[in-house]
Amino acid sequence: MNMIPSVSRQIAFVQYDDQSSSMTVQYHTGFKASYTNVKQDEYQLIFTSINRYDSLMRLTEAWYMEGQHGQHPAK
Repeated sequence: MNMIPSVSRQIAFVQYDDQSSSMTVQYHTGFKASYTNVKQDEYQLIFTSINRYDSLMRLTEAWYMEGQHGQHPAK
């Protein structure tokens, strides 16, 4: 399991589980958003980006617009 700490003022960390190809976004408020079927290379783009927040937003927006319905926000 990989983790990117302190992505932004709103996001505490982003965690990726390569076993399940899932990504969890943990907000400072305690809110969690989980995404399934995330490719490891997509996660790596966030990890290596100069602006991790923008990269994360592009990925999650594209993921949502493509009709991926594996997002299960949970507290």
